[in-house]
Amino acid sequence: MPIVNYLAAKTKRIRIGTGVSVLPFHNPIFLAEESAMMDLLSEGRLEFGVGRGSANYEYGNFNIDFDSRNKRFQESLDMILGLWTKRGFSYQGEYYQAKDVTIAPLPIQKPHPPVFLAVSRTAASVDMAVSRDLPILTSFSTPEADNLALFDLYSDRCKSAGVLDRRDSMPFFRFVYLSDNEDEAREYPRKALTWVRDLATYRRTLGWGNEIDVDLDDWKKVRSEIPNSYESELENTAYFMTPERCVERKNFLQREHGVGYFGASMSFGTMEHAQVMKSMELFARDVMPRFR
Repeated sequence: MPIVNYLAAKTKRIRIGTGVSVLPFHNPIFLAEESAMMDLLSEGRLEFGVGRGSANYEYGNFNIDFDSRNKRFQESLDMILGLWTKRGFSYQGEYYQAKDVTIAPLPIQKPHPPVFLAVSRTAASVDMAVSRDLPILTSFSTPEADNLALFDLYSDRCKSAGVLDRRDSMPFFRFVYLSDNEDEAREYPRKALTWVRDLATYRRTLGWGNEIDVDLDDWKKVRSEIPNSYESELENTAYFMTPERCVERKNFLQREHGVGYFGASMSFGTMEHAQVMKSMELFARDVMPRFR
């Protein structure tokens, strides 16, 4: 949360989002008040991404039962939305309670800051978002085809439920590195993205305890059994390409799947800052104007 306040102080126009706040790890009253303060400090620019989390070792480190995550998440979201919109709010849940609570300050945005619900691959998560009339938030590390399937499912569910289809305001995130030289665009991020994927693979070895309870032999075994394929990443998750090709992909996403909000993850792994800035400048100069 401190980084959001820092960004709010350094900027004037950009929207500032959490991606995501894992609700079961926080007291909902505290989180509702903290996020309302962020909305105040940013003058109404907060976008609140929420999720349940999916790693059981993280729940173990917080001494929270992993199997309780769905119920905790729903209760926490109920409380946060209630605290943002009502004075003297009361709530009686299995895990969280409130009696005649009014937070201060209340959010600037009315009825409350935009909320995005993180989903991974399940229809149940999409159904939860639609039932609450919330847009979904997908991961930049999930294969593109899976995320597009979630976007399409969300649209179908909205139509069936008679609620507003918010795809035009739902972020569609990808790893992005742009260069005018196509070979350089594809090859420069190899080390950085491999580092990211190695870390993700290592996390799969983790159990209920802390993050250093697996020895090196176990890590080597997992790394050899589930090798990362950089070429697969280029096909499925990464936009490492020329600006013109990025525009073509953007047009495809918008035309075929209703994507109107493209999010570029440009600084990842071991990327050098100078190269990130060059890529961002190309994106701002040659890609962003084509969104308008």
